[in-house]
Amino acid sequence: MLRNRSAATVLKTTGAGFLAAVLCSCTGASPSRHRIAQILLQYHRDGKFSGSALVGYRDTVVYEGAFDFADETWKIENTPTTRFQIGSLTKQFTAALILELAQQSRIDLDATLSSYLPDYRSDVGDAVTIRELLGHSAGVPDFVRRPDIMQILKEPATPQEVISKYCSNALEFTPGTQFKYSNCGYLILGALYEQVTGESYAEGLQRLTARAGLTDTGVSGPRAIVPRLATAYVVENGHQMKAPYIDWSVAFSSGAVYSTVRDLWQWRGELLAGRVLGEEGITEIFAIRPFGYSFGWHVGRTSQGQLRTFLASDYDAQPATNSANLLLASHSGDLPGFHSCMTLFLDGTWTVILLDNHDSKSLPSIAAEIINALLMKS
Repeated sequence: MLRNRSAATVLKTTGAGFLAAVLCSCTGASPSRHRIAQILLQYHRDGKFSGSALVGYRDTVVYEGAFDFADETWKIENTPTTRFQIGSLTKQFTAALILELAQQSRIDLDATLSSYLPDYRSDVGDAVTIRELLGHSAGVPDFVRRPDIMQILKEPATPQEVISKYCSNALEFTPGTQFKYSNCGYLILGALYEQVTGESYAEGLQRLTARAGLTDTGVSGPRAIVPRLATAYVVENGHQMKAPYIDWSVAFSSGAVYSTVRDLWQWRGELLAGRVLGEEGITEIFAIRPFGYSFGWHVGRTSQGQLRTFLASDYDAQPATNSANLLLASHSGDLPGFHSCMTLFLDGTWTVILLDNHDSKSLPSIAAEIINALLMKS
């Protein structure tokens, strides 16, 4: 079900798990809001989006809505306050925690990993810097490419066990020379955080998000009762069913955080205003760096014509051209059944946040279509 506070028209349809949609009428609702609702409704009807969405302009929410069910068994609808596992959007929080340690002079981003995790294999630890781990240029192999990854994700493990068992292989290339996205790099950063601070990653995250005014963001164990947490669904052999079990302890600082569209919107506002990590923090987090990946964000310039490619990639897959007039920070997250996509215009204008619990793999395309529609009207 799609919800909007300014809604005036209710359309009831049937089939494909779609019960009802609430659309903004042109009376009392902006054309932008109406167009966003139309795009999301079409993707939902095509089976490509079921979750929550928020679009903001500067500090104002332009559109807020939700489709389909957070729980199919009990027919509990998704809402803007439904919590979703956000997958790799977790990395922006991990990067913020690491940057906070650097601001406090508790770590040096250009020091080697061995300086803070002396028990990690020394040949790799002596060669890799914290900054290279943040930017996915360290060469640390990513364990999610293993053929037994789904079995690994079912077994609970401490951060130290995850690092020693799955993230301690030899480097794939000389650090700093290439980009290769690595969940292991951010798992190592989480272990480093715990080593340096003496507190758990979950405790650090709670403190950080509380300071930013977030109330629905956190990390939970697989058996914890988390109010308003959506259930993930996948389609196998033409049948919808619950996603495979994952023990979130393994995803840890790389992909274990849950949140809502409203909390992510709040986080964006506090971050860009400098109230989380200061003005210098904004510069560090959203700097344009080699390969296009900064501190937990893909940051770079693109054009409307290349927008889908930019949002679907973790790094600058295509060099910026003279027509690349959009300066963006973006990231996606993908887990079995859960998908997320968050895009910020770094001039402070548009923000698009999409969270899904029905294994819809079209979120970057949806975000690109929404943004292009909004830019055409502006």
